[in-house]
Amino acid sequence: MGRSVGAITLSLLVFAPPRTGAQDKPTPAEQFQALRKEYDRASSSGAVLTDEERLKFVGQVYKHRSKLALKFVELAENHPKDPIALDALMQAVRQVNNMWPATLVGDDPARPRAFALLQRDHIQSDKLGPVCQRIAFGFCKEYETFLRAVLDMNPHREVQAQACLSLAHFLANRLQRLDLVNEQPDAAKEFADLFGKDYLDELRRQDRAKAAAEAEALFERAAEKYGDIKIDGATIGARTKAELFEIRHLSVGKEAPDIEGIDQDGKRFKLSDYRGKVVLLDFWHQQ
Repeated sequence: MGRSVGAITLSLLVFAPPRTGAQDKPTPAEQFQALRKEYDRASSSGAVLTDEERLKFVGQVYKHRSKLALKFVELAENHPKDPIALDALMQAVRQVNNMWPATLVGDDPARPRAFALLQRDHIQSDKLGPVCQRIAFGFCKEYETFLRAVLDMNPHREVQAQACLSLAHFLANRLQRLDLVNEQPDAAKEFADLFGKDYLDELRRQDRAKAAAEAEALFERAAEKYGDIKIDGATIGARTKAELFEIRHLSVGKEAPDIEGIDQDGKRFKLSDYRGKVVLLDFWHQQ
């Protein structure tokens, strides 16, 4: 005789506790991605614009980018130990364009806070090379302070190299802009509005020859110590060679290198033949 055994299965329904407010709050990484999406949306008009409309749109974009940069900085301030903090600060730096007219953008509170945090919390990071490159042709006081700190304190040779070259570019480029400021009163007012009158006055009082010598010394240091390192496909040695030639031979007040050529009458000449005279050189290529 066979026996049939029936099995009874009990099913339990387990209900998860409701999510609290803390659980509903986006993670730092999610907040970062949301800000990135907002940045991408703000950067495109989606329409064909006239020149006047394009200028107005660009002004609105930079204003919005300034606000977004501040949000990225606040994200890093609120989560200084989270890995996303460095990404947020680097994104804030990307959005700061310090040469846009101050009348459209106004003060930029994100910039000094971003660089203060980078210097305080991330000065030894191996990711700072792109930041150094981005600010190499800026003018802000924070840029110089940051580049000097990276050069002195960052342990990574590649980052040191980018900081050294960027600081050399920064100092040389700033000198050129100061020359412009000294020649044009309108430029002086614009720079004072953008970067602060006290800072500009301080720069205008500096010893120009000494500042130029420091820029040249930094290019030399970059060539000697980091010449083999490549940036965007070219070695630092190759880059600094061109920069040093310009500083030593093509700057105002320097003796121009001698050149030879054929003048418009077909006669050969050397530039040194006209030493002491005002000379206009017009180069053209004849097919």
